[in-house]
Amino acid sequence: MQQSTGSRIAVRAAGALLAVAFAAGCSASVGSKEVSKDEVAKQASAALGKQVGREPDDITCEDDLKAEVGATIRCELTDGGKKQGMTVTAKSVDGDKVNMDFKVDEAAGAGSSADEPTDAASTGTDTGGQSVNRAEVARQGKAALTAQVGKAPDAFSCAEDLPAEVGATIRCQLASEGKQYGVTVTAKSVVNGKVSMDFKVDDTATG
Repeated sequence: MQQSTGSRIAVRAAGALLAVAFAAGCSASVGSKEVSKDEVAKQASAALGKQVGREPDDITCEDDLKAEVGATIRCELTDGGKKQGMTVTAKSVDGDKVNMDFKVDEAAGAGSSADEPTDAASTGTDTGGQSVNRAEVARQGKAALTAQVGKAPDAFSCAEDLPAEVGATIRCQLASEGKQYGVTVTAKSVVNGKVSMDFKVDDTATG
């Protein structure tokens, strides 16, 4: 397994990917007075990928972005089956280059920033009740590990739901390259029904 065992996953998983507000300063060449909506979506996807370690599943924008400082358009980001709005702003125009900022709406997020400590894999999962479903915990853990080591584990599963209580822990199991590793999942914080989780892989394989 490529990961340094025992280390904490150092990325946010899908839930927080939707929450992050980021100013990427991306630029795009314009052949006229606007940046095409497809180009804006392409730049936004690349910028978000650099910011949190992976690109969202899809981004679509409603309109072309005018090559005017302060001009804005609305886009929609899709990741992990969830959709979230995003505002794109033309921050500056230098000749035929438009520098853009991208901000994802906070409504469905975890309230975490892009600068939070890298030893925490904050997922910002909405519990919808008193616990996070075991399948959702596994999905978030697999996504976080994939972003961390650049390769998805062969499998990631949890035997129980994670209680929506600070300090609550459950044990999960991941398989990679023919080896099995235990994973401890801890609820680090619970804010407005959203649980931020840490994932810690055991030092040694179990089989």
